[in-house]
Order: sequence, then structure tokens, then C-alpha cells
Amino acid sequence: MIIRHDIDPERYLTSPGQFLAVITLSTSQVPVQIAYDPIDQLLKPSLIPMVQMVQTAPEYYTCCNGMGVLIRSNWIVSAAHIAVDLSLDQAIRFDGGGEGAIAIKKIVLHPQFKNATSEQTLSKNDIALLQLNRPAQNISPLPLYQGESELHHQAVLVGRGDFGNGLIGPDQVDGKLRMATNQIEEADEQWLRLRFDAPPETTDLEGIAGPGDGGSPALLATHQGWALAGIRSTQASGSLGEGYYGVWEYYTRLSKYLLWIESVVSSDDGSDLNSQIHH
Repeated sequence: MIIRHDIDPERYLTSPGQFLAVITLSTSQVPVQIAYDPIDQLLKPSLIPMVQMVQTAPEYYTCCNGMGVLIRSNWIVSAAHIAVDLSLDQAIRFDGGGEGAIAIKKIVLHPQFKNATSEQTLSKNDIALLQLNRPAQNISPLPLYQGESELHHQAVLVGRGDFGNGLIGPDQVDGKLRMATNQIEEADEQWLRLRFDAPPETTDLEGIAGPGDGGSPALLATHQGWALAGIRSTQASGSLGEGYYGVWEYYTRLSKYLLWIESVVSSDDGSDLNSQIHH
């Protein structure tokens, strides 16, 4: 997640067990780089060789490469551009609840999904469903938002991707789950669009998704609790630079895909859908 530069980063961290239905689908191990700027070398030159000698083995962080949300006990919704890189031989590891790992049984892309290209910078119908081999027993799914009144509501964004702030963009990988707020500025037949505003004209915990947060949720508060309104697709940064104040975030608007989602999850085996992937 990318956050405000003027707010304590600790305020963005989630509590243990707060969003168990938000799932990391894909990760990789990234070595932590130790860098010294010129002032470090000028003020503490004797420490440089000492640290280099002590660190004989590199330290690694787990880098998030894609996320999803449990919407039924055995179904996850994510972005299609994330799902195309998954396979049926990998297991989903939940972050809590004592659930253990569950293998993917089926991957279903939206039949009209088109990935972004150099000519077409935004994906189309960027949504996919993952069926699990067995239901998750100890984690409550998040319900889908059923209305069409998302516009101008404050959404809560949750993600585990790269971390940074609006002045410098993404610059850290630490694998921590964070939440931020942002107002939905525009809504159409496909997208919920949110702008990363600089203070003071901003929400209290203003933020946006970072690299690795594809498929992560935009949640709306309802009388019944959190409801899933969007799935993160991409960012339009233009000339600003990724993660800087002023960029626009694009979330797939799930209220426009409710019928498709229901048709998939309620089918016996989805055999009538021509958008399945079997790796």
C-alpha cells in the first residue's frame, strides 16, 4: 500500500485476524538490499566494512505478487490478470484461522477478459473466480456489495504489496498487511476510480494500492459490516510516476458482475463456461 507521507505508518497496519478473507495468492522471495548514501559513508566510514563482513547471508522478505478475497467458503474472486499466472498445482495458504493450505480446483476467467497491452493500457473485464478443492472451514467469506451507490463513498483498501508514500512512491517490501481509505470519485459500467489526493484535501488514512496488490479489495461499510465492492486492477499514473499523489486507481466494479459471479459459483462444475484454465 502507498500511504500519506505525513501520517504515522503504524496507523495503516491491520490487526491480526482483521481481514482473514483477504488472501495472498502469489508470492516471491526478495533479498533485502543494504544501501549506504554518501552522508553515511562520510560520517561512519569505519562501520561500512564491519557490516559487510557480518552479513554473510542475505536477508529475504516475502514479496506479494497478487491477492484475492474469499466470497464463498470455496470460491475466491481476484483480478483476471493475476489469475492467468496461477496454476492448479499450487495451494492457497490462508494467513490465519488455522485453515492450512487448500489447493485450487478450477480457475475461471471472465469470458470477455482482455489483458492490458502497450496500445490498450487498461484491461477489460478484469475479474476471475478461483474454486478451492475444499471449503475453508474457519474463515468467514466477505459478502459482495449488492447496491449501485458506490459513488462518493469512502472505501477501505486492503493490501500486502510494496510500501511507500505519495512523495516517493513504492520503495519498500516488507510483506505486512495494511489498510487505507480513499473516496470513490467515479463509477461506470466497469470501473470504480479513486484518486490519490495529497493532504490536506484527503481522507484521514488516504492511500492506494501498490505493486503486488492486484486483486486486492475495496470494501464499503454497510449496516451488516464490510461488503466487497471492487477488486484492484491497475493504476494510471501518467507522467506523475507510480504511487505518487495525483495518480488514479482502477478497481473492477463488482456490482456490474454479480450475475456472472452467481452463475459461476452456483453451477455444478462450470463445464458450460469456455473461460476455464486447466494448467
